[in-house]
Amino acid sequence: MIGVIVWSSEDREKAVIWCEDHASLAYLQGRSSLTDPQTWPGPGDLVELESEIVGALRYARHVAMVSENGRPDLGEMLKAQPVASRESHLRLVASSDVEPTDRIARAPAWRVGAAR
Repeated sequence: MIGVIVWSSEDREKAVIWCEDHASLAYLQGRSSLTDPQTWPGPGDLVELESEIVGALRYARHVAMVSENGRPDLGEMLKAQPVASRESHLRLVASSDVEPTDRIARAPAWRVGAAR
């Protein structure tokens, strides 16, 4: 599965990954879960991973870097997202805004039945 690092701390060897399946976030803990322990992923990096549920948490396993430095400012961008843009694009329509059904051309009614 593919994921994006949304938060990372190389000093603490921990990271949080948003996964393409939109399920729970995956937690990376320790270099032993990396396929290349020399490179620690940072925010915005694209990774490939397997996940394992342990108790109530989803852990990232066999994490491999796909693309580095994609959006190092991703965490800050997500925190700065204005509330208005999170609102629905749907709106209520009053019945007076809807064209009356007597003005809409209707298709002829078709009857389905056995041939005689």
